[in-house]
Amino acid sequence: MPRRYGPGHFSDDPYSQIVSPHGIPVDSLVSVLQKEIRRSRVDNAVLAAYEMYTTSPDVAQHLWRRLRLIAVEDIGMGLPLAPVLIEVLHRNFNATPGGDWMMACHAVRLLATASKDRTASEHADWVATKVTLGQALVQVPDYAHCVHTRAGQEKGRGLVQWWENGAQVNDELQDADHRYRDDLVCLHQADEADNGTEPPPSRWTPAVDKRPSR
Repeated sequence: MPRRYGPGHFSDDPYSQIVSPHGIPVDSLVSVLQKEIRRSRVDNAVLAAYEMYTTSPDVAQHLWRRLRLIAVEDIGMGLPLAPVLIEVLHRNFNATPGGDWMMACHAVRLLATASKDRTASEHADWVATKVTLGQALVQVPDYAHCVHTRAGQEKGRGLVQWWENGAQVNDELQDADHRYRDDLVCLHQADEADNGTEPPPSRWTPAVDKRPSR
């Protein structure tokens, strides 16, 4: 019986059928690249990247697809801006004939030498597995039923409730300046006192034809 989770048969991966100029299967190069970045083994990671880069333009772009994934899966909060940096380097790679390999080399070095954090990957896999097993499901707390939802509007909730409850945050900056929020609450309190919390008419509701019939 096959396992329920994880990658499919290797034949589903087209890169398992392609070899580099030195006869190394590209799917193996991808594995080397990621494993060596995880272990901060810079030189071998860069060599794997170069072998991919010299295989074909398509495999070179596959290198960048993998680096974008690694920036989240293996680096994560160790360098939160890693996905942005990889995106910029990829753009420069595509726009810099003759200097493009250096962009890829720098990207690999950046990721290999960064602090590592795999908790995003672990969390993502945990959620997908637990939901598939029927052991977890998102909960919808009452405070999610705000003016922006059908349920909230049917409960008569307006913008005052949203500012005082729905907009609540934890881990807030200690010196946050809420003078604009406080003024908005006053403005919405006056509006709701005069007009209630009924939302404006839906723009999707067909207008009633008030022309006299003939």
